[in-house]
Order: sequence, then structure tokens, then C-alpha cells
Amino acid sequence: MPRLLRCVLVATLLSACRPASALAQGGPPLITDDPDTPGPGHWEINIAMLLERTRSERRIEVPRIDLNYGIGRRIQAKFEMPWVALQNEAQRIETGIGHATAGLKWRFLGQEGQRIAWSIYPQLDFSIDHSSHITSVEPEGRQFLIPTELTLEIFHLEVNGEVGRSFAENGPGSWIFGLSAEAHVLPRLELLADLHGDHVIAAPTELIVVGGARVKLTPTMIALLAVGRSARSLPDEGPRTYAYVGVQLNLPRQFSFERDIALAAR
Repeated sequence: MPRLLRCVLVATLLSACRPASALAQGGPPLITDDPDTPGPGHWEINIAMLLERTRSERRIEVPRIDLNYGIGRRIQAKFEMPWVALQNEAQRIETGIGHATAGLKWRFLGQEGQRIAWSIYPQLDFSIDHSSHITSVEPEGRQFLIPTELTLEIFHLEVNGEVGRSFAENGPGSWIFGLSAEAHVLPRLELLADLHGDHVIAAPTELIVVGGARVKLTPTMIALLAVGRSARSLPDEGPRTYAYVGVQLNLPRQFSFERDIALAAR
């Protein structure tokens, strides 16, 4: 594992011991994202293991480091990078640094806790290690994704929709779309469901169904769990299995938009 990833992993786990209050926040472990942002000067750090398996290959990302920082109340800066182990049909395993993703989310309407929220979330996927192309851990070329996310909150249920267009440097590009739901069933437990689609231009559409949970472990730490399987698979790949296990760190705590509004009104 690269020294950079080890340093980030150790530093963020040590930081989780700081006392604070936290609630669940959108995005991981689901595939479909939402308009939520961490809040001004706050961090949301997701450290996870991601498994994706098809008939032809098995891909494991561990650790998958996802760093998110709140710039003001409506903007989120993101940087994500995994360490990848890829097993092909010949049972050969290749390892390397996966593509990095940098993004900037802008929630231009509403906020967490309100009935409606809406955002755009442009992201650039790029290589930082040329050897990953040589070993086929990652395809060569950059990709630019520009999705939009919309949330509707009804009582303790949050429904999220996302649709976006991906432009590939060395490929046809694709459309992504998803519909997810998040429900608080206990003070420390949130149940999740997701239907996510990926349509490569001039190719069939893949649909995957995911179920999961977020469990509050400490005031700053939340366990993230999800499993999924294709509802409609690609003919060349067969059914896809998806599994996500990780922890979310909210530092110094999760920002409370409701409390911020109340203080501003005084």
C-alpha cells in the first residue's frame, strides 16, 4: 500500500476519537448521490472496502479513501482514490493505484432537513499512475461526469434522484441515473435502498439494486454497509455483485443546518 494512503488512513482514524455529535449523511455506501454537503469547515471522510464482481473479473478497492470538505454551507470539495486488486478470467491478480476523482458539488437550492434540495456535482476521473494502465488495473484516459441530484424529504424518509452524463477521453461516454431512499428507523440506524443504472452510448443499460444501512457508532463515526446485485446485467459480463463496507468520519462533527438557522435568527 502506498505511503500516502497509509498516512491518510492512520490520521483519520486517530481523529475519530475527538468528541462531537453526528448524524448520518448521504452518498456512501450507496451508488446514487444526493445534494448534502458537510457544512462550512467540516470534513466527511469515508474509508471503505469496495468489491465488484462479474463473470469475467473481480475488483477489490481497499482502502478506498474519499475525502470531502465543506466550503461554506452550499459547496463541497471532493477527492477520492482507491488501491485496487483486480483478478481477471485467467485468475491473475494485478494491483495498483486506481483512478483518482476530484469534484465540486454546489447545492443551489434548499439544504439538508428541508423538503427539497437540488445540486450539481461535476467530477473529473483521472490517472495518477501510468503503470495501472499497463497492468490493465484501470483503462487509459480521463472521464468527466456532470450529474445533478435532487432530494425530497417526507417526515423521516429521504428520496434522492440523480442523473448525469459522462464524457470519456477514449470511449463513447455514458449516462448514469439512480433513485435511492434513506429512512431513519432508530436513533442510531438508517436503512437504505438504491436502484442505479449505467448506460454506455450504443450499448445495453445495466441496472443494479443495492440495500444497506448506516449505523452510528460514536459521535463522530458511522458504519457504512451495503450489498447489491444486477437487476439487468450486460450480456458480456453477466450479473454484477456489489459490496461496500466502511466507516464515515465527521470532523469535528456533522454540521447542523437547523441549529445554524436558529442561531442566525437570534
